[in-house]
Amino acid sequence: MKKIKLLLISLFCIFAFPNLVSAASGKINVTGTSTVVVGNNVTVTVTLSSSTPIGSWEMSLNYDKNYLQLRSTNSESNSTRMAASSSTGIKSKSYTFTFKTLKKGNTKVTVDSYLAYAFDDLSQISLTSSSKSINIITQAELEASYSKNNNLSSLGIEDFTLSPEFKADTLEYSVVVSENTKEIKINAVAQDKKSSISGIGTVTVVPGTNKFSIVVRAENGAEKTYTINVEVKDENPINVEVEGKKYTVVKLKENLPEISLYGDYTVKINDFDIPAYKNEYTNLVLVGLKDEEGNIGLFIYDEKTNKYSSYHEIGVNKITIYPLETSDEIKGYTKDKIEINGVKVNGYYYTKDSNYVIIYGVNVETGDKGFYMYDKKMQSLINYNDEYAVDLNKKIELYTYIIFGFSGVFVLMIIILVALVSKKGKKKDKNKNIVTNEIPKEKEKLDKNTIIEK
Repeated sequence: MKKIKLLLISLFCIFAFPNLVSAASGKINVTGTSTVVVGNNVTVTVTLSSSTPIGSWEMSLNYDKNYLQLRSTNSESNSTRMAASSSTGIKSKSYTFTFKTLKKGNTKVTVDSYLAYAFDDLSQISLTSSSKSINIITQAELEASYSKNNNLSSLGIEDFTLSPEFKADTLEYSVVVSENTKEIKINAVAQDKKSSISGIGTVTVVPGTNKFSIVVRAENGAEKTYTINVEVKDENPINVEVEGKKYTVVKLKENLPEISLYGDYTVKINDFDIPAYKNEYTNLVLVGLKDEEGNIGLFIYDEKTNKYSSYHEIGVNKITIYPLETSDEIKGYTKDKIEINGVKVNGYYYTKDSNYVIIYGVNVETGDKGFYMYDKKMQSLINYNDEYAVDLNKKIELYTYIIFGFSGVFVLMIIILVALVSKKGKKKDKNKNIVTNEIPKEKEKLDKNTIIEK
C-alpha cells in the first residue's frame, strides 16, 4: 500500500511540475590554445550544447584586457555578447574570438551571464560553463621548452641485419647485400614524436660501397646523423685510378647518371660489356666511375689506350660545349685558366675584370669547333666572331696611314718654308754688298773732280 502511494505521488509530480522533474541540461565549453607567444594571435572557441533542442540563448564573454586585445569574432553583436534564437531549434552553437596577446603572464577567458531556453516548451535549460587558461610566454621561453631529443629508437634495413646491433648512441653501421640488389629500404623511428627524420625509405644501391645518412632533427633544431654503409658485392670489380683518385667502373646501365646529346653505347673492358654513352660529333665515349664514397660520375674512356680522363661540359643558353685544347692565340687577349659554372678550362680574357671570356671547344649538339664567347654577367654563350676586331684593326691601320700622310706633308711644308726663308736671306745679303761696293766708287769720282777744280 505504501509503494502504491509513492508511485501515485511521483506520477502527480511528473504531470503537475514537469520542469522540476525533467529540466533540460546543457553546457558551455571554452577551448583554445593553452600557450601563446607574446604578440601572436590566439583563437578561443565558445560552444553551447544541449541534449534538448535550444530555442534561444544569451551569453557574455569575459577576458582581461591587460593581456588580450579582441581582433575579430563571429558573434551577432560583433563583440563579446552572444545572443540569438532559432526557428527550428538547435543542439549546438559555436562562436570564435581571435585575440592578440599583449604581455607575458597567465590569463583566463570565461563565459558569464549565460541563459538558454528549450525550443519545445521554452523552459530554462540548466547550464554549466568552463573557462580557458592561456599562458602567454616570450619567444625565448618557447624555444627553451622545445625538446632536445634527436635520438632514434630503432634503425634497420628491411630483410637485412645491420652491424653492430642498433643502439641510440652508436652512429655508424654497415651491411653487406648480394650483387643483384638494386634497392634497399631504410626504416627508422625517432624516440621523440616531435622530431623529424630524413634519409629513410627506398633508395638505390650500386655495386661497391654505398653511404647513406639518416638525419634526426629535434624540435629545437639540434641534428644527429646516423650513417649506414651498404656494401653491394662485386665479384669482379674493375678498379681504376684517375688523376690520383681511385674508382670502380660502373657495370649497370641504370646506375649511370643521365646525360643529354649522347646516345647509348657499349664498350668492352676486362672482358665485361660496360654500358656507356657516345656522341657522334665529339666521338667521345663516356663511362661511369664510382669513387670510394659511392659517388658516380661520367669520365672519358679511350678505347685505344684504355685510359680514363675527366669529362666536363659547359651548358649555357641551350648551347653545350666540350672544351678543347688549341694552340691558336687571340690577338690582344691573355690565355689562362677560367672558371665557368664551376668548371676550370683554358680561356682568353682581355682584362682580369672583363665580363667576357673566350673559350675553344666543340658544340656537342652540332659538332662545330671554334671559339665561343661567354658573358659572365648574363651567363650566356655565343659563337665568337672576330669580324668586329678585324674591321677595327683595318680602320686603325687606315687612320695610321692617314696620320703618317699628313705628317709627311707637314714636314715637307716646313722644309719648303725653311728653304724659302733661307733663299730670301741670301738675296738681301747680296743686295747689301752691291750697295756697299758702289759707294766708294762714287766717293772716289767726287774726290777727283774736286782736285781738278782746284
